[in-house]
Amino acid sequence: MLRRFLEMNGNIYPDLIRVFYTNLKFEGNNLVSHVKGVNMEITHDVWAVVTGLKYASLRINKGNLGVVEDFNKVQYYKSCLKNQ
Repeated sequence: MLRRFLEMNGNIYPDLIRVFYTNLKFEGNNLVSHVKGVNMEITHDVWAVVTGLKYASLRINKGNLGVVEDFNKVQYYKSCLKNQ
């Protein structure tokens, strides 16, 4: 169902978009929304297709920072800034 939603061409429906984002929530590791009786689930695989990104590395989060050797949190966050 999500693929059909993403393939819509033509008019933009701001009210549907607003409802989608209003109902958006996390369930497990996925984003889930409910619009006009349709449940939409955005998994990692769907997100990768939509964005054109590949997921093939270690995820860095609070739970596994100790696993990454020589990881400097300050340096990492500074690298994310637009004007370091």
